[in-house]
Amino acid sequence: MKRIINLLKENVIFIVILIVMFIVMSFPLPYYIDGPGGLTNIDKRYKIENEYKSKGTINMTYVSEYKATVASFLVAKLNKNLDIYKKTTILPENSNEKEEELRGKIMFEEALDSALIVAYKYSNSDIKINKEKVLVTYIYKKANTNLKVGDQIIKIDDVNVSSLKQLKNILENKKQNKKITLNVINNKKEYKRFAYVDNKKKINILINSNYELSLNPKIKIKYESNEYGSSGGLMNTLSIYNKLTKEDITNGLTISGTGTIDVDGKVGEVDGIKYKLSGAVKKKADIFLVPSNNYKEAIKYKNKNHYKIKIIKVNTFKDALDKLKRE
Repeated sequence: MKRIINLLKENVIFIVILIVMFIVMSFPLPYYIDGPGGLTNIDKRYKIENEYKSKGTINMTYVSEYKATVASFLVAKLNKNLDIYKKTTILPENSNEKEEELRGKIMFEEALDSALIVAYKYSNSDIKINKEKVLVTYIYKKANTNLKVGDQIIKIDDVNVSSLKQLKNILENKKQNKKITLNVINNKKEYKRFAYVDNKKKINILINSNYELSLNPKIKIKYESNEYGSSGGLMNTLSIYNKLTKEDITNGLTISGTGTIDVDGKVGEVDGIKYKLSGAVKKKADIFLVPSNNYKEAIKYKNKNHYKIKIIKVNTFKDALDKLKRE
């Protein structure tokens, strides 16, 4: 014990320097670092009564993103496969981290609901939309309102709001620059908010919908608590559909991809294509499905890095189905 104490005394300066260096290198910075992701086998996330099995897999791609420290910032500076972003460029204008996280959760739920609706309809399975929740996900700087991200709008001037379409119709019938009263639910409590209708019959907020569904056959869903965003919509739809139908659309291949999906089956563009494509290649995926608006970017990075993966451009869910069936 005395020997250890003496050793510590002799090296106290060196130990202090190491501790200080560790603290400094671990200090958080106002930056995010993005890099290549990988694949998530989403077939494992769904369990459907009497589901059909597949020989291949359907996988969601993702971007590896984390907050920067001094150490990781220096590593990213030296690594061409990593990109550094200022915190302010990641967060939308007039927003904060808490709102961004809540917005991402709402969008994730909407994407999952849309995937269920499209997959069940295309497979001729029974589905009923019991309720649509109209949720505030973003408030533009020019909006004159005290609405908050996460508010569920249930009334406008005492008129019930049961869908996004109905909300738009109500606003269309309001006078320009008119103050309106909105009843909302937030964290299970009801509040009254206000907003002003502009000369375009808008209140300058972004709305997303979540749905309450009745499904037959029933489905059990498992996903990670830290997941957010809508970019997995297309792949979730394909996975659910493949379990509901006898024909195996994977043909024994490892299918990867990205893209949003709406209730009409339209596929939308996403961010982080180069990282998602890189992750798919790293995990030896056979196919990478990409929204049409991201196709040129995907091809650019494929050619630049000499990737062997097959990239398929899709516009709609039906488009994705038709092209996979030809593989």
